[in-house]
Amino acid sequence: MSPFLWRMGGALALGVLGLTLVFWQLEHASLYAFAGLGRPSAAVYALLFTGLVLVNVSVFYMLTRWSRFLREHPETRQLPPWFLVGLIVLSGAVLVTGIAVHAGYLRSLDPLPMTISQGFVAFEVSFAALILVPLVLLAVRWSTGYRNA
Repeated sequence: MSPFLWRMGGALALGVLGLTLVFWQLEHASLYAFAGLGRPSAAVYALLFTGLVLVNVSVFYMLTRWSRFLREHPETRQLPPWFLVGLIVLSGAVLVTGIAVHAGYLRSLDPLPMTISQGFVAFEVSFAALILVPLVLLAVRWSTGYRNA
């Protein structure tokens, strides 16, 4: 496997780790809010910020590497923009609907469990990644700064 694929895979793994931290901590904070326990500890917000930093570093690295790869290999075929935009819209709609349904379900529970739903966090991370990856591909395609720099 080429070093480029290893680096892109590592950046994707770092982004997924960051998304996991973000959604895990958001779930933690929402459980506290729904239970009326006030704010969670500062560690929750520190981990949330760490996750955001990891996602941003990962996306910036992927933007830079993918644009450099396309400049070096201009014959590389890419997915059509209509497909990428459709994937972003569909994934975004599923993610927003899932979050709304989950919040409604949590509000309907009388004894609110304070355990974080690992399956729901995995769902959120999967669909957020399905939004971010096509956004990276579209950003490189449509941004002349990344293509021609």
